[in-house]
Amino acid sequence: MKYVAFIGSPGRMPQEAVAVMNRDLPAYLKEMDSRGVRLFGRELELPETAATVRVRGGETLVTDGPFAETKEHVAGLDLLECADLDEAIEVEAKSPVARFLPFEIRPWDEVRLGPGASAFARGDDSAGQPYLLISWIGGSSAAPVGDQTVMQESDIWRQRLEARGVFVLGNALVGPESATTLRFCDGELRLSDGPFLDIQEFIGGIDVLSCADRQQAIELAAAHPIARYHAIELRAFYSE
Repeated sequence: MKYVAFIGSPGRMPQEAVAVMNRDLPAYLKEMDSRGVRLFGRELELPETAATVRVRGGETLVTDGPFAETKEHVAGLDLLECADLDEAIEVEAKSPVARFLPFEIRPWDEVRLGPGASAFARGDDSAGQPYLLISWIGGSSAAPVGDQTVMQESDIWRQRLEARGVFVLGNALVGPESATTLRFCDGELRLSDGPFLDIQEFIGGIDVLSCADRQQAIELAAAHPIARYHAIELRAFYSE
């Protein structure tokens, strides 16, 4: 079964934490690669580079910065292939990153993989800059969660982008009630039900697109049916 893990972060990490992660990550990645449980992991650019897109009355509204005005933001994500949730928790709890940052794990067996997914997993961004589009669900004027018409329109949106060679991977997620958040506190692993952000809105789906630039990412986000009812936060993945 596939799981997506969102990595939370307050922003720039202390150099001491970065040094520990850089020291211990190679051994961790080698172990998980040998087990075949970690399909990929990618880091995002800092939250101040984000844009939030809404479409209201046919007008595209773009604001700079992440959607959630919170201390922590999504800093990256992992895609796992595990036997069950217990194994997914065990895999992420071993990560050196988990010593410093929270991980929100959710089942994601309905993930749609485009032709560019393998290159994206390898960190090969030669086809274009990958952007993460996060569908934030919530708000009084929003369409109901799981509205079939909106979901069907979203499927068509993905199919069209895949035909253009832009769609990398994505789909709707199982609801926030399926989330498990892990944190280390004083060296002890602590698990809690629900997302790592304690806010009314939640991540309802994610999509990764390969774009020419930020403006194209904004235009494609505005064409997403979810943008008419909720909000889509977009941010580039970090590329060396």
